[in-house]
Amino acid sequence: MSERKPSVIIKDILNCIDHIQMYTGNLTFTDFSANFMVAEACLYNIQVIGEAVSRIPDEIKETENQIPWQLIRGMRNRLIHEYFGTDLQLVWNVIKNELPSFRDELERINNSLKIQNR
Repeated sequence: MSERKPSVIIKDILNCIDHIQMYTGNLTFTDFSANFMVAEACLYNIQVIGEAVSRIPDEIKETENQIPWQLIRGMRNRLIHEYFGTDLQLVWNVIKNELPSFRDELERINNSLKIQNR
């Protein structure tokens, strides 16, 4: 397996967040929970985010310790292993209250990586 650059991994995560925000932008929780295609698309992207987070180098995670990396990875694990018991209200809370600031942090990290790699 080839090792991907941290900036590429971060870009993958940003793309997933963008997709989730596009899918849910104008929805209420009721709309979200009633539309299984949107919910499943969001769950898939959250799972990809969790997997991608596990591939970010430890040095970045240690430096950026304000980001709850383990919780993000844990969300992925919870969705994969407890798929029948998925709490859509929890997922909605993550989408609306956690992903925007996570996205901002990732943008900042990615910009920092770009500066370092010049």
